[in-house]
Amino acid sequence: MQIKNIDEIKEFSEKGFLKRRIWQTENLHCNIYTFEPKGVNPIHRHPGSDEVVFCLEGDGEFVLEDKREPIRAKDTILVPVNKAHGFVNTGNKRMIIVVMQCPTPVGHIPVEAESLAD
Repeated sequence: MQIKNIDEIKEFSEKGFLKRRIWQTENLHCNIYTFEPKGVNPIHRHPGSDEVVFCLEGDGEFVLEDKREPIRAKDTILVPVNKAHGFVNTGNKRMIIVVMQCPTPVGHIPVEAESLAD
């Protein structure tokens, strides 16, 4: 059995957004995303993987295709395979989300879109 503590893995970056790997197996991978206020994870999609998101701390917006929805601590989101999505911290405090994707390998395709920070 392996146990990891989120507080020992999370890091923040002056660039506004940082992704760190928590777990990687043959079947899934799991990352922690940290956001400073106004930090952005740009619009992208995963052509072969579903994604489950858990917002641990903070407030922000989740963008799915052409829709924007507020997210806050304790919310969870299911992102269907190949749907364009991204995140922005719209709050004035740091935001932390945990993202799990499967199956692997997880493709990551950037999607041209307007700036999420607007």
